[in-house]
Amino acid sequence: MAAGRKVMASNAGLAAAALVALLVVAAASGAAGKLCGINPSSLANECRSYCRWGSTDSAPSGQCCAALKGAQFSCLCQYKAALPSDIDPKRAMEIPSKCDAGAPTSCK
Repeated sequence: MAAGRKVMASNAGLAAAALVALLVVAAASGAAGKLCGINPSSLANECRSYCRWGSTDSAPSGQCCAALKGAQFSCLCQYKAALPSDIDPKRAMEIPSKCDAGAPTSCK
């Protein structure tokens, strides 16, 4: 049972990292509209502070969590390799659980 939770947490982390990668890339390119159920520019603006290396934020902001609402984590999995170097993957992986946003069942 614990192994199942560990795999699920790992998959959630991959999707969270993908989410942050997507939001940072989208913000840098000025992307507008929705992708994987979210507005990447809005998510980048609201969540980046929490995810950056050295951040002392204790939790993602309410605005970050609101921007995450409706995310399709299985869609975000395809972006998991694009995490920028200024983003702390551990903090990125905490976003879905800290925002009570659910988690994907797998990232393939």
